[in-house]
Amino acid sequence: MIVIRIVLFVAFLLFALLFAYYNLESVKLSFLNYTYELPLFLLVFVSFIAGFLIAFFLGEIRGLGLRRYAERVRRGLADLWRGYPSRAETEFSKILNREEVFPLFLKALKGQGRRPSGDLQRYSGGIAETALAEEIFREDRDRAKDLLEKALGKEWGNLRARRLLRGLFFLEGEGEKALELQRSLTSDCERSLRDEERKVLASVLAEVEGESALSELEKLPPTPVSLALLSSVPDQKRRRKNFSRSFGEGVHNEVLMILVERNALTPEVVELVEDNRDRFNPQVLALLYMDVGMYEKLEDLKAELPEPIKLVVDLGTEGGAACQRSVRSLLRIWECLSCGREHRSYTPVCPGCLEWNKLRVKGGS
Repeated sequence: MIVIRIVLFVAFLLFALLFAYYNLESVKLSFLNYTYELPLFLLVFVSFIAGFLIAFFLGEIRGLGLRRYAERVRRGLADLWRGYPSRAETEFSKILNREEVFPLFLKALKGQGRRPSGDLQRYSGGIAETALAEEIFREDRDRAKDLLEKALGKEWGNLRARRLLRGLFFLEGEGEKALELQRSLTSDCERSLRDEERKVLASVLAEVEGESALSELEKLPPTPVSLALLSSVPDQKRRRKNFSRSFGEGVHNEVLMILVERNALTPEVVELVEDNRDRFNPQVLALLYMDVGMYEKLEDLKAELPEPIKLVVDLGTEGGAACQRSVRSLLRIWECLSCGREHRSYTPVCPGCLEWNKLRVKGGS
């Protein structure tokens, strides 16, 4: 690389000397009744240097602002991650004219137990509304939805806002709106996320359209709730085939529990479970056996069951099916892999973090 630079420098020097040799004649410059004679090569050289210096200083002036901005972001992030939210707030507040800084400013305020009080209308990208909605949706879904709709009104390309609003629509029972948003996300998302978005589409379709979407569900990647729906179709062979897919996906415990919860068990599913009994969690088998009245099989499982499930088993055998169902409804056997929140029944979207298809069967508590 150094040799190439030396060769280029020598070539440029030779070119400059040749240019000077062939352009020794002078040219006249007139300005305010004054006339000057300058060598042509000197005039060209001075013009070149002047142009270079002007471009350099303009770039430096512009770069100075960017360097100050980058330095404030660096210091703010360093303070934020080291546990100094007040210092971080001070740094971020000086560059809040840039909307992309607002989520960081919001995080600094959260570290102090505070919320922003300024007007978000000065921003045009919808980032500020999205960040604030993500912060408050657990306690105020209506306001979060309003903020997200405003964000999308400013910038429809805000996929984060669409994803959050999709989850809130679903939790509020507005399934058709959630489905419409999900179809737009599936087509607009980055290629690396398309398979994940198609899985979410499968879950939304299964919950919103049910059996009318079976043909489309078979073309989409499987999820626990879509496989549960496909495992309860009228055709026996398709039921067996679809439930068998859950083993390959590693969600057989989840699919079985969804079928138990929704009273959608079929003889083919129970037969497949018995043939693969060693692959299921003991608590899932126990709840299945109680649901179908196979109490004689529970004794072999009791030693492996967590205490809450044992209590339900004892109530089912001693207190009757009605008592057992009442207590079983209180069990939290689902846990979100993303936020750790426990749930009593399955839902494809976690209300605690709005992540999709993250609920998995855990021990009852």
